[in-house]
Amino acid sequence: MTSHTPSNEPPNGESPAPNAPVLREGPEPSEKRAPVPFWLIILAAVIIFWAGIHLALNSGGFRADVYNPSLVSWSGGGSGGPAVAPDPKVIGKRLYSQNCAVCHQGSGMGVAGQFPPLVASEWVVGGAWVGDNHLVKILLAGMQGPIQVKGNTYNNAMPPWSQLKDDQIAAILTYIRSEWGNAAVPITADYVKTVRAASADRKDPWTQKELKAIPAETIPAGGAAPAAPAALAPAAPPAA
Repeated sequence: MTSHTPSNEPPNGESPAPNAPVLREGPEPSEKRAPVPFWLIILAAVIIFWAGIHLALNSGGFRADVYNPSLVSWSGGGSGGPAVAPDPKVIGKRLYSQNCAVCHQGSGMGVAGQFPPLVASEWVVGGAWVGDNHLVKILLAGMQGPIQVKGNTYNNAMPPWSQLKDDQIAAILTYIRSEWGNAAVPITADYVKTVRAASADRKDPWTQKELKAIPAETIPAGGAAPAAPAALAPAAPPAA
C-alpha cells in the first residue's frame, strides 16, 4: 500500500498563495532622494554673504594687535564720535602681567631675598637720590649687582626691556607708579623717548653705584619731559 503525503504545491505548477503572516507585512522600505528646498539655499547664501561683509568691516585685517576704540559703544565711539585713546594704565597692567609679574609678582611684593618689591619702593615712586630718569634707564638697559630697596639688599639681575616701544614702557611704569597704593605721576612716552636717546650708547646693565652718580630728574606733574638746563650766556667783555 502506497502512502501519500499531502503537498503544499498547487496544481498545474501555479505559485503558492502567500500565507497570512506574509500578507500582513508591508512593502520593503526604499531610499529616496529629496531635493533641498530652494528657499533654504537662498537663506544660506544670504547668511554667508552677510557674514563675509561683517568680517571684512570688523576683523581689523585679522590682526591680533588691532584695537579700534571707535567701534566700542561704551567708549563713546560707534556713533561717529571721536575715538577715545586706550587707558595707559590698562595697557600697562597687561604688559606688566606678561613681562614683569613672574619676578615682581602680581601683587608687586616681589620674592623675599630674590626680587625686590615695587610697592612703596623708592625706585618706583622716587627717593632720596632716585629719580624718574633712573627708573626709565633700568627698564631700557636692565640692572645687575647688589641693590638696596626699602632697607633690604637684593643681588640679582634684571634683563633689559629696550625691545618694548616707548609707549609700552611708559604704560608699564605708569601702572606700577599708581598701583598697590603707589601715587606717583605718570611716565609719558615722550619722556621715555628722551631718556632712551640720552642713553642710546648704554649696552650693559646698570649698577646702583652707576645710577647714583647720575643726577636725579623728576618728571613734572603735567607729565612733560624735564626741560634741558639752559646754556649759560657768554660773559660780557670787560669795559674798556
